[in-house]
Amino acid sequence: MPRPEIALPELVASFEANFRLVVPLSIACLAIIIVLPLAAARRRLHIPGYVGLAFLAVILGLVSGRVSGVRGVAGTPLGLLLSLAFFLLIAVAVGSVLALFFYRHPTQT
Repeated sequence: MPRPEIALPELVASFEANFRLVVPLSIACLAIIIVLPLAAARRRLHIPGYVGLAFLAVILGLVSGRVSGVRGVAGTPLGLLLSLAFFLLIAVAVGSVLALFFYRHPTQT
């Protein structure tokens, strides 16, 4: 049996508003996740740098995610900004961990 609340215009409008935010955020996160391993393959940073970047991104991401969910911050422009920072920082952490697998050691000559 079809559910009548699926076709409510308010519900569709809320999905549309979020869609304009989710697509660029997804593209940015995927770009970060792809660029960091590519940089590691070109030896742009050393292994401790990628490990430190991963730890820093996880810590800052979890803090920003926690703060964005606080009752007084959630739903405000600051909460939205902190949520965006959370997703981007977690993408940096994932990209840094993947970069460890793609890192090429310098050749000894």
